[in-house]
Amino acid sequence: MMSSVNEISVNATCVLDAGTRSCALAWYPMYVSYCKELKVKEALEKEGVTCFVPMIGKTDRVGKKIVRTEEPIVHNLIFVYSHRDQLRDLKMFNRECSYMQFMSIRPRSDEQSSVVITVPERQMNQFMRAMGVDDPNGQRTYLHYTDYLGREGQRVRFVRGTFEGIEGTIKRIKNNRQLVIALPHVGALAISIQSISDLEIIQ
Repeated sequence: MMSSVNEISVNATCVLDAGTRSCALAWYPMYVSYCKELKVKEALEKEGVTCFVPMIGKTDRVGKKIVRTEEPIVHNLIFVYSHRDQLRDLKMFNRECSYMQFMSIRPRSDEQSSVVITVPERQMNQFMRAMGVDDPNGQRTYLHYTDYLGREGQRVRFVRGTFEGIEGTIKRIKNNRQLVIALPHVGALAISIQSISDLEIIQ
C-alpha cells in the first residue's frame, strides 16, 4: 500500500537548517509537496543530478488486457545525491525543484537547533539495490518509521534467493522476522525471510 512521507517521517520536520557541511556530497531525503516527486525527479535528471524515487509495480486489468505500471511506493519523497548548496540553488531557481524541502530533526527534545537528515551511502546503496530486484513473491514492504524505531537485531546478508547479496538487520515486524534496511529518520525497507538458511551473519 502506498503511503505519504507525511505519515512515515512523523519525527522529521521539513525545515532548512545547518547540519552537515554544505560542500559535502550526500544522499538527502527530500520532502516533495503535492505528490510531485516524479516531476521533481525529471527536473533533477535534466540538471544532471543523481536522484532516486522508490517505485513499486502495479498490475491492473483494462478490458481484457493486463497492464503493468509503476508508481511511487511512498508519495512526497525523493532521495537526492548532491551538495547542500546545489540543492538550495535548485530550489530557488528551478520551478519544479521548488517543491522540494529539506527534512530535519532535533537530536534532543531540549535543543532549539535542528539537523538536516542525510542517509548513509551504504544504507542507500543497499536500499536502491533491493528496490531494483524483481519481487514476484511480494517479500518487500516499505515501513513507517515508527514500525522499526528502537529495535535492534543481528546484521545479516542474503546468500541465496531473489535478494542474494542484500544486507540488513534482522528485526521482528508484526511477529515475523524480516531483514530491514533502515534509512534513519525516514523509513525502511523490510524483506520477509523465507528460510533462515538463506542468511549469513555479518561479523
